[in-house]
Amino acid sequence: MRPVPLQFGGGLLESVAQAAAIAASLVLVLMVVALGTYAYKQLRGGGVEWPDEEPDDGEVRHGDSDDEWKYY
Repeated sequence: MRPVPLQFGGGLLESVAQAAAIAASLVLVLMVVALGTYAYKQLRGGGVEWPDEEPDDGEVRHGDSDDEWKYY
């Protein structure tokens, strides 16, 4: 018969390491999906729009006398 080596203290530490590896893999997959979604939105034209890139309608109206703003 062959002798079987005994392992001490590997159970809990190995479980924690496996849980951390699974969590890290899941976070990595979610980051890749988020990056792909962001790139898709940018390529399709629905991504981030800066305020100065909005179409300017050029229409300025006077507010009423009781309004907080003079122009709208």
